Amino acid sequence: MLWNEKYETGNREVDDEHREIFDLVQKVIDATFKDRGEKMETIIDFLANYTIQHFNNEERLMEESGYPHTGEHKRQHAEFLEEVVKLKKKVLAEADRTANNVLINKVIVNWLTKHVLGSDMMMAAHYRKWGDLEAAKAKS
Repeated sequence: MLWNEKYETGNREVDDEHREIFDLVQKVIDATFKDRGEKMETIIDFLANYTIQHFNNEERLMEESGYPHTGEHKRQHAEFLEEVVKLKKKVLAEADRTANNVLINKVIVNWLTKHVLGSDMMMAAHYRKWGDLEAAKAKS
């Protein structure tokens, strides 16, 4: 899954973590064509763990700034992690590489692009405005 500038939120920490997640997703996709079994399981586990860390960071930014849609955003994160667990079981049990790539694209790639371009962009815009307000308060 290739990173594209359209996914940039303007928050360096969030964008760096998104780049890493996109890279991990690509490694999962590559593993479906090359390596099965333990390597794919390791990559999916790392993706899930890294994603949890990223979600925690995003949720900290939302709470810090009083983001009004924090509850909905957290719900989306929780649902995604549930889907990753289901995906891991399906991918490791499925011998058909094409079917695995369809699953990965359906579950991870589609969700991630939609979430970053929608919910994360809204959160980042709020965080920037909040930061601007905090900076203005500090100057007064």
